[in-house]
Amino acid sequence: MTNKNFFTLFLFIIVLLTSARTNSQGFNSIFSKNGSDVIAVGAGGSIFRSWTGGTSWGTYPLGSADFNSVQAIGTYIWIVGNNGTYYYSSNDGVNWNSQTLAGGQNLKSVSFYDQNTGLIAGDNGTILKTINSGANWTVQTSPVSASFKSVKFISSTEAVACGTGGNVIYTTNGGTNWLQYTTPTAKDLLSIDKKGTAILASAVDGIIIKSTNNGSSWNIIDYRVITKSDINSVFMLDPNTYYSCGGGGFIRKSTNAGSTFTFQKNPMIGNLVSIYFYDNLKGWAVSSLNNAVIYTTDGGITWSLPPGTNVTFTWQLKQSGSGNIGNGFCLHPTNKNGIFIAMGTQVYRSLDKGETWTNIAAISAGTQAHSFYVSPLDSNLMLAAMNSSGGRVVRSTNYGQTWTTTWGPGTLTSYGMPLEMDPNNPNICFLGPDNSVMLRSTDFGLTWSNWTSNTFRSPCDLTVLYDSSNYMYVGDGTTGSGSGELFKSTNGGLNWTSIHTVSGSEIPMISVTNLDLDLAFHTCWSSGGFWRTGNKWNSFVQVATTGSAWGTDIAKDDPTAVSFVIYGSTAYVSTNGGDNFISSNVGSSPNAGVLYYDRGNLFSQQGGGVYKLKVLYSVITGNTQISNELPGDFKLSQNYPNPFNPSTTIKYEISKTSLVQIKIFDILGNEVTTLVSNLLAPGIYSSNFDASNLSSGIYFYTLTSDGQKIDSKKMILIK
Repeated sequence: MTNKNFFTLFLFIIVLLTSARTNSQGFNSIFSKNGSDVIAVGAGGSIFRSWTGGTSWGTYPLGSADFNSVQAIGTYIWIVGNNGTYYYSSNDGVNWNSQTLAGGQNLKSVSFYDQNTGLIAGDNGTILKTINSGANWTVQTSPVSASFKSVKFISSTEAVACGTGGNVIYTTNGGTNWLQYTTPTAKDLLSIDKKGTAILASAVDGIIIKSTNNGSSWNIIDYRVITKSDINSVFMLDPNTYYSCGGGGFIRKSTNAGSTFTFQKNPMIGNLVSIYFYDNLKGWAVSSLNNAVIYTTDGGITWSLPPGTNVTFTWQLKQSGSGNIGNGFCLHPTNKNGIFIAMGTQVYRSLDKGETWTNIAAISAGTQAHSFYVSPLDSNLMLAAMNSSGGRVVRSTNYGQTWTTTWGPGTLTSYGMPLEMDPNNPNICFLGPDNSVMLRSTDFGLTWSNWTSNTFRSPCDLTVLYDSSNYMYVGDGTTGSGSGELFKSTNGGLNWTSIHTVSGSEIPMISVTNLDLDLAFHTCWSSGGFWRTGNKWNSFVQVATTGSAWGTDIAKDDPTAVSFVIYGSTAYVSTNGGDNFISSNVGSSPNAGVLYYDRGNLFSQQGGGVYKLKVLYSVITGNTQISNELPGDFKLSQNYPNPFNPSTTIKYEISKTSLVQIKIFDILGNEVTTLVSNLLAPGIYSSNFDASNLSSGIYFYTLTSDGQKIDSKKMILIK
C-alpha cells in the first residue's frame, strides 16, 4: 500500500471514530427485545447497539438515510426512515436487506406483533402490512390522508395509528379494514400506545388525548407547560401506568392514567423524542440532538448516561446588548417559540427559541429596564419598570412604538425587579418602590394605588404564585445592609410575614413554577447562597453556598431542572431539583437575568447581551463497525500510529457472532482497561484507545472471542 493510500485509510477510520464520539447526529427511536440487547437509530444512517442494557455501546452505521423507527423480535430487526427507506435483517444485523417502499414516502413508524406480522406507517396516509417477516409489503387503505407518525400492533387483529390533524385510526381485523376514531383535537399526534381498552396519543403543544373505552370517547390531558412543549413519545406499561417524554428533555410518569404525574430526574439537557420500557424496571430514552442514550434500571427513579460520557457546556452569544441588572426576559403570549427581552432601553424579539433576534422597539424613558412584560391578553400592551435618575413605570399600547409614564418619577431598586404581573390575571400588576408600601394596578399598569400597609426597604423581586394569586413572595434588601429578607403573603399581598433572613445584602430573585406550586428557589447577594423550599417556604434548605448568587429560573417543562447565576460570568445548572449543580462560564459579566425556556433551552442575559447554553455529549463507543464484510477468520491488526501519543486506533476482524473483548495490559501483565466487551456480529471493526492517563512505556492488547484468546500485540506509548 502506498503512503498516500495508507494515509487516506487512516483518515477514513479517524472520521468514523470522531463521528461516533460526538453529537453530530441524534436518534429518533429506541427499542429493546430482551432488556439487554438495545438498538437506537437516527439521522444519517446512525445505529447504536448495546448488549449490556445501555451501559456500553457500539456504532454500526448503515447507509445515509435518516432512520425514524426500529423494532426487533428474535433474530429479526426492522428499520424505517425517510424517502421510503426500509432495512431488515433476519440474522440479528449480520446482513441487511433494503427496499424503497411506498413510492418514497417518509416512513415514520414500524411495529410487529410477532416475527411474521408487521405494520409500517408514514406520510400521506401510508399504511403497509407484511405477513412474511418484512420480505414483502402490501398497501393498506387508510380512511384519512393524514401523515401518520406512529403505529402500534396490539394483537394479531388489533392495531392503532395516529398522525396529523388529530387523526387516530384503528383496525380490528389485522389491517384488512381501517376505521377512524373521532378525537377531541386537531393538533398533530406524535405517538400512540394501547393497553386493554385504554388508548393514549401524545401531541404537539403539550397535550395527550386519552380514551378508556376503546376510542368511543376521549378526553384531553393538559401537561400545563407554559411553553407548549411537544410530547414526543408515550409508552404504556398497563392501562394506568405510562411514561412520556418531550420538550427539552422531560420525562413524566403516571400511575393513575394521567390524573397525576411525577417528574423523573434525568441528566438529559436536550429534547427527548422516544422512550421505551422492556419491563417495569428497564427503560431507555433518546434525543434527536445527540447520541447520548439515557437508561434506567429502577423504573425511572434514576436515569443515567452511559459511563464515560463527557458533557461539555458552552454559551453562545445570540444578541448583543447591555444595560440590565434585573430580568428583562418575557415569553411571547401567542407564539410558542417566541421570546422578548428588554435590555437597557431596547426591546428585542425572537421567534425561534432565541436563535435569532430582532430589535422591535425602543423605550423612550429611563436608561435600564428592570422588569418587562407583554400582556398575554393583548400583545400590543407592554409594561416596563425603568431605572434612571428617577425610577418609573412605562406602558405601551402599540407594540412598543410609543411609551407613556404611568408611575413616577420615584425610587425603584437599581438592581432588582420591582414590577410583577399576576400570571393568573394579567391585568393585575404589583409595584414595590423603595421604602414604600406595595402598589397595585388592575388595568395592566395604567393606574396605581396603595395596596398594603407593610413598608419594604428595597424590593428586589416580587412573585405571584401560579394558580393561587393569594400566595405572593417578596425578596427584600439593601446593598450593604448585611441581611436579605424573604416575605410571604397568603392573602394577595395585603399582609406579609417574614419567612427568613439570610446573610448578604438582598434577595435578588425568586423562581417558581406552575408544575409544582410548593416548589420555589431564591438567590442571595454577596453571601447566603441558593435556597429551596418544597412547601411554599414553610421550611427551606440551602442547596448551594455559592456567593453573589443573582438570577434564577426553573425549566418551564420540568421542575427538576433549575438554574441560577452569580453576579459575574458563571452559571449553575441542576437536572435533579437542586441536589447538585454543574457550573460553566457564560461570557461577559455581569449575569443579570435567566430564562429557563425548557430543559434544552437555557438563556442568560449578560452585560454583553443574550447568551444561550449549548450542551455537547461525547459518548464513548467501544467499537465502530467500518465494514460488514464477512472475514474468513478472526484477526487483530497492529495499532496505528505506533508509537503513539496519547491515542491510537486498533482494527480487528470478527468472523462469527461472539462475545468479543479487547483488553489492555502493562508490561508486567497487569490489566489496564477493557477497551471492548460486546457481543459483535461478523464484520471489520476499529476502536480508539486513549492513553492520556497512562505513563510512557510498552503495553499489550489482546483479542478474545467467547473467552478464547485470538491474538496479542505490542504497542508503545511515548509522551
